[in-house]
Amino acid sequence: MKRIFLFLICFAPFLTQAQTQKLNGQSGAPRSVNLSDPNIIDFAPGLLHLDQHPIPSAEYGNKKQELIRLQELRRQEAKPTPPLQKKRGVAPNPIIFKGFQGNTANGVPNDNDVAISNGGFGVSVVNANIRVFDDTGTTIVNKSLTSLVAQIGTFSWISDPRVIYDPVADRFALVCFSGALSTSSTIIVGFTQTNDPAGNWNFYTLNGNSFNDSTWSDYPIIAISDKDLFITFNQVKDNIDWTIGFKQSVIWQINKQDGYNATPLNYTLWSGIDYNGKPLRNICPAKFQTTPMGNNLYFLTLRNVDASNDSIFLTEITDSYISGNATLNTKVLIAPVNYGFPPNVRQKKPNSGPYQYLMTNDARVLAAIYENDQVHFGSNTLNPTYLNAGVYLGTIKDVSTATPTVTADIFSSDSMEFGYPSMTYQGTSPADHRILYTFSHCYTDSFPGTSVLYRNAAGDYSDIIQLKNGTSMINVLSDSVERWGDYTNIQKKYNNPGRAYLSGSWGKSGAMNCWLGIIDNADAPVGITPVAGISKSIVYPNPVAEKRFTLRFYNDETRMLKFEIFDLQGRRTALILDTRVKQGENEFSFETGVLSPGQYIFRISDDKETLSSHKITVE
Repeated sequence: MKRIFLFLICFAPFLTQAQTQKLNGQSGAPRSVNLSDPNIIDFAPGLLHLDQHPIPSAEYGNKKQELIRLQELRRQEAKPTPPLQKKRGVAPNPIIFKGFQGNTANGVPNDNDVAISNGGFGVSVVNANIRVFDDTGTTIVNKSLTSLVAQIGTFSWISDPRVIYDPVADRFALVCFSGALSTSSTIIVGFTQTNDPAGNWNFYTLNGNSFNDSTWSDYPIIAISDKDLFITFNQVKDNIDWTIGFKQSVIWQINKQDGYNATPLNYTLWSGIDYNGKPLRNICPAKFQTTPMGNNLYFLTLRNVDASNDSIFLTEITDSYISGNATLNTKVLIAPVNYGFPPNVRQKKPNSGPYQYLMTNDARVLAAIYENDQVHFGSNTLNPTYLNAGVYLGTIKDVSTATPTVTADIFSSDSMEFGYPSMTYQGTSPADHRILYTFSHCYTDSFPGTSVLYRNAAGDYSDIIQLKNGTSMINVLSDSVERWGDYTNIQKKYNNPGRAYLSGSWGKSGAMNCWLGIIDNADAPVGITPVAGISKSIVYPNPVAEKRFTLRFYNDETRMLKFEIFDLQGRRTALILDTRVKQGENEFSFETGVLSPGQYIFRISDDKETLSSHKITVE
């Protein structure tokens, strides 16, 4: 696996933003909509324009074609030897607790987001659909966003939904948009009235063309601070493809308490955000990962259409809307590893016809998180060793100082390409910067799916674990370039930081599909964990009051297995058995009388990885 790892101290003075404009405003009153209202007529419409045309040549189309040509030449050469790098597989592998078919993708591309509350409510949004589920994956309610927003007005096709959970207010917020022209561009913002997302929401509308300049609002990304909801948008010119019609990126700073209180939203709209006269493109907010959250927020931008670049633009909005003192400042950092405009990803060769490619768009920052003066982020990129598509995963330390430090890694290999990363914090203390990532993958001569990757507090990575492999290529559009999906998401459960919920994509029956996963941090396992190799685990009794622990499981192949007990600090208490276990149904048990009362980790592993992990209580 190709990884480039470097470390650099960057001296980054603040830049004067003479062009930045700060416009204050207020929305209209909200409308209340009950997500579970049986009277809402929901046809769950789906609309696909299959006659897609090639991407315009400027900036995107010609670059993609040239990268494909160079990639084919590289494939004919001997496999390149990657440079020396930190060994992967040092950190423990993330554990797949559960995976299940997600929301229906009824549009192109597969835009999927997810949020999970402390109370165990999950919200999954994909294209124009919303699903509420419990923390076992059971669906509570499923609706089209089209049917919900019809309760507040008449809108065209709903797109690009984003959802986020506020652990302080114990509420959810949702953002999407309607209309791809300046005359119809509408931003839709929703807040739950309680901690139950299947109940009532307050929905608002904002003008997607607040500048009266023939642009519309595209591609939202959201984050929350202690006081505000932030939304970034790209303003795109009318009747021009988004790849060449970009005009500027803007930031909406909204007093979130207004949304919870069902009063008109007070906001600041930041625009004219540039560096040396060139607009910052695709601004991504860095989500707070623990509470209390700050009143400020950081944002990241790359030169995402450049063939190769090392500039990272770090923007900060310094205070809340309600303070009246918020300012916007930007400084430029120099990355130690260049990112670059990525090629499209080649899928498995079909039985007839040309290769089908997956669109990787550009090298924009797709996700970012903030914790304890560090920002972790990810983007798509070119991997220069293989000339294929990879993910660029970076960390900025000491972001509040004048001299932040940047590290970065590129992940892909000669046989696997990646795209659309997101990440969540897994640490339990201010100095504990453990990170769990998810991103899309596509093997050479195979199908697209979703992967997970873990980074421990020392900065070492686990293996890349395939959460869900596709069973077919994506082949929806008439063009040979298919849409892979514009974003994924992963969020930790705030009151159970060793567990995270994610929403990714995979290929099935020729179409895009959403996959929801529940992932455990192997440094702090939290439940029965069936993964590849051992499944259908049944543990009883637990707590262990009868002085005997029993586990039934299915072993998918005959192999040597270890059965071990660990304390909660990860120190092995006992090796109970190391033996050959036959394929099929098995039952393992042991007496617990020799253990002192307390909590332990029972683990089954082979010589490569942990196959099942369970926290048990001995009374």
